[in-house]
Amino acid sequence: MKLAVLFVLKIRQDRMIIIFRKKLVELSDKKKIPYKLDVYPHYGSDGSAALRAGKDFRVALIGPGVAASHGVERTHKKGIEATIDLCLAYINYSFK
Repeated sequence: MKLAVLFVLKIRQDRMIIIFRKKLVELSDKKKIPYKLDVYPHYGSDGSAALRAGKDFRVALIGPGVAASHGVERTHKKGIEATIDLCLAYINYSFK
């Protein structure tokens, strides 16, 4: 699977997460960074564990697409490059 960037947004679909997601999609489109947006309702992360422990912050996971959830060995190089490109695009946007 040559999936470039996968946005996983699941914990809170509040207004700020929606704005963040839209900005990532906008940057991806503008910079021609291939992506796929998906929602994993049963996916666990350090962020979701912190929320279950009572912390109050927004959680979004961004990373290269993989063939399975623990698929580092099955991640395509272009997916890693696209993830870096998106992170840099967001950083550059944020610090204008």
